[in-house]
Amino acid sequence: MAVTGDIENMIAMLNDALGDAAKHDRGTDAAGRRLRKTLSDVAKECKTVRAKIQNERSGN
Repeated sequence: MAVTGDIENMIAMLNDALGDAAKHDRGTDAAGRRLRKTLSDVAKECKTVRAKIQNERSGN
């Protein structure tokens, strides 16, 4: 998958999490747990994309 697709996927993940963010703001604990999981997944995806970009820059 191209980097653009990876970024679009992360944006979609974050957009999907907006509902849980609103619920968390209203005090729903379960929504906070789901939100933390989503943010963890986005962080992992960021790390993967950064490595992909670095490998492409290095010529690997």
